[in-house]
Amino acid sequence: MKNTEETKRSFSFSVEWGKLRERGKARKRRMLRQIELMRLRRIRQQNVPQYTYCKNCGTKLEGMYCYQCGQYALDPRQPFWKYFKQYFENVYQYDSKMWRTLWLMFTRPGLLTCEFNAGKINSYMHPFRLYMCVSVVFFTVIFMLTSELVNFKMSQQGNPELSASLVERLKKPQAAEADTVVYAYHGRELLDLLASSGIQEPEHLVKIISFSDRRNALSLIHMPRILFDACRYHPVEIDESDLEDIQGFHELGTEGQQWMGEKKDVLQMALAFRLDSLGNALTPVYEWGEQDRNDVTYLRSQSFTNGLIGGLSKWTPFYMMFLLPLFAFLLKLFFGKKRIPYMCHFVHAIHLNTVLLLALFVLLIPYLASGPYSAFHKAFDSALLPVSLVFLAGLFIYLSVSFHTVYREGWGKTLIKNLLFSGIFTLLALVIATVMLTWVLYGSMEDSGIL
Repeated sequence: MKNTEETKRSFSFSVEWGKLRERGKARKRRMLRQIELMRLRRIRQQNVPQYTYCKNCGTKLEGMYCYQCGQYALDPRQPFWKYFKQYFENVYQYDSKMWRTLWLMFTRPGLLTCEFNAGKINSYMHPFRLYMCVSVVFFTVIFMLTSELVNFKMSQQGNPELSASLVERLKKPQAAEADTVVYAYHGRELLDLLASSGIQEPEHLVKIISFSDRRNALSLIHMPRILFDACRYHPVEIDESDLEDIQGFHELGTEGQQWMGEKKDVLQMALAFRLDSLGNALTPVYEWGEQDRNDVTYLRSQSFTNGLIGGLSKWTPFYMMFLLPLFAFLLKLFFGKKRIPYMCHFVHAIHLNTVLLLALFVLLIPYLASGPYSAFHKAFDSALLPVSLVFLAGLFIYLSVSFHTVYREGWGKTLIKNLLFSGIFTLLALVIATVMLTWVLYGSMEDSGIL
């Protein structure tokens, strides 16, 4: 009796598993038919040139491209926006192909590689062109935001950290009245510092009127005296651009209230700033932090940091490009029995590395773009380990599905190969990255005078 029930359960499970597999295969067939339908629609589009002979070589045209010299049958009298659109389509393929390629790349791992290896190339954005486009955007934005974040961290060396007793005192309205008014820099950073210290609604404690939307703009700050002392504000020279703006407001006078609109407080702030008869500043301007940061050690550390970021931004793209043939070589090594040419593995490597760059872009951009005192920045720092584990797990699953789709091996064999492949490739990539980083570090230290 027991064996009969176990047999029934086993049979029921096999039936359900078979139905699930059939539904998956039917879904895949429907998707492939939809892709083929879109391909046929593009082929059937009636693109007829405005003339019948190529204007470059005189060959009779049989389509929008000359089969003799390859020139596009462009109408020279068309509007400018069509020239502009054609430039992006020809150089970057910035049309529907790009979005369709990105969608299938994330929703169907390995499908684009199979389509490319099957000869269906023109229906999607070329893999190497897509990788170059993504890598240019990725490294440009990442290193630009990283440079800003590092420079901000360098400028914050020696900046204040509010003690727990001071925070508790600032939370009491009677003990923390805004009794001090100063012209100072780092106004928004002060609000971020208060918010990161646990003070709710710091705008009620510190009132700030800024000259511009720049983060480090000159501001008129109303704050408690205890906060002014804790932040170690010290007098500094006013920035030339800020002084010129104040001089312009003084020349404008109170008549500017008619067109200043909502920024009348900025005008009043500028008019309250005292200037002498030559237009020089008489009102003191303050900045928080240490007063003796402009010494040789600080300048050398800043030069070293800038040189390091510059070296990494220069050589990291070459490092990623070097990893592509290595990635493809390991794929050829692990899946060599499939008799697949090396270039097919190389296309697969390009697709996988493109997904990696896009995933890192989505993960890192919000972190780097947010302020270092923002709630998102702090939450990301506190959850760095879980986020990293989830990211690595998702990447491993994506690789496994892609390997299974392209190389048609069983799931068990695919998972084992993926585990070994990921470990070996990560180890080799770390060794190469260590060598490159050591070389860049040595060059930056030598250029900054540290060595």
